[in-house]
Amino acid sequence: MVNKSRFLAIGLLAALAVPACAAQDPALPEETESTASAATATRIYASEGDLDFSFETLGTFEERDGVRALILRGTANRYLKSVFSFVPDDAFGQANIISERRLEVVIHEGHELNSLLSGLPLFVSINTFTGTPNQYTARVEVSARFYDFLGSSDIWIDEAVQPFYALNGTDNVVYRGGADVLGNPLTVTAPDGAPTVFPVDANSYRLDWSYANLHDAIDPHTQYLSFSATRPDGTLAKKSARLVARVTGLALTSGDPYTVWPTPACEPSVHACYLSQPAGTTDFAACGSYRQVQRCVHADACDVLQEPLSLASIDASSLEPARAAWNQGSSGYNWRNLQPIAAYDTPECPAAPVTIASVVDEIASTDQNQPASEYGTFTDRAGLSATTFFGANGGSALLAAIDAFAGGGDIEAWYYSEQVSCHNCTDFITRVVLLYPDSGVVLVLDGNYGYDS
Repeated sequence: MVNKSRFLAIGLLAALAVPACAAQDPALPEETESTASAATATRIYASEGDLDFSFETLGTFEERDGVRALILRGTANRYLKSVFSFVPDDAFGQANIISERRLEVVIHEGHELNSLLSGLPLFVSINTFTGTPNQYTARVEVSARFYDFLGSSDIWIDEAVQPFYALNGTDNVVYRGGADVLGNPLTVTAPDGAPTVFPVDANSYRLDWSYANLHDAIDPHTQYLSFSATRPDGTLAKKSARLVARVTGLALTSGDPYTVWPTPACEPSVHACYLSQPAGTTDFAACGSYRQVQRCVHADACDVLQEPLSLASIDASSLEPARAAWNQGSSGYNWRNLQPIAAYDTPECPAAPVTIASVVDEIASTDQNQPASEYGTFTDRAGLSATTFFGANGGSALLAAIDAFAGGGDIEAWYYSEQVSCHNCTDFITRVVLLYPDSGVVLVLDGNYGYDS
């Protein structure tokens, strides 16, 4: 079960000095009612069972393993036994216990950091010495965010910098922010990692970063980006802000994380938007976030949207010559008659496999003349020779014409015959339903046959 309540708070408690080891310290009582926090840190919290857990939202950069790395620090109210960081189906980053109730997650610059900033959730397995239960998984979201704004209110900088799908020949991700300015043009400078600025309208600007530029902008987290624009009266408006990597989402479960937080599938609306873009489109921000669009780029249409079984009528007039030829030879003493053939198409992406049994049931739902399936006989292509339409003279030619119309291949069939009242004669009505699984085409043949008594 997941506790969905999340909240941000300003930590007002001084940091507790604890030794950097995983063993329990009997001199330090275990907290069960509150969560320890690092001094002055803004934190995000989640609770499940006996575990209260939090992360400092501000990630900081350090040198680890010879490369720059983002360090995320978390605190629990229980003594930590073991921790492990991963993403679905793969180890990811490195989680370390740094004191009895504190851990860190090391995210190396490059693929790891880009993956998290572009929307991939990070899972952290947490095992505690005590409590019920004592095995948990945290789901952590990390995003780029502006904060520490200083300067003129005539420049408004959007806090969020969001990832979008844009073809660029490498990672196909662009990080995009925005600013509204009472004046123009907007100029953005930074020691490293200044964005490319695009005007959107008279007072709005788009700020784009590649991953490499974004990393330069957020590392170190202490550097400022400077914004300036000329007001209508000719004076200069200035503002500065820091762009950092923040923990923006946290959830906790004692269940199976893959069941609690399954990887989302391609959304039908996003898929439709992606496919509707003009040829040559390189920026797909209009369709959703980077991860939403990425999931749809190579998605099969039938993986995105399935439809319940339905039968859409299609034109079968091209079968009229074959029907007329089959009807030839009928007389007042020995007759056979095939009515105009009805044809239907089934959904391209059905929610369940289409079978002849489900087709017969679907016909029965709208056609009162359709007998229940158990009153007829199910068969296949080979068994059609036992039916009136395909076993008598002209049956092979009729089937060849229907094959050409429906695409050929395997056939699933159902047929029905019933004697009906006829004065001084014998007459039978008959129906054959054909399903071509390869094309999804359905044909319904109705007719009668008989002889003078």
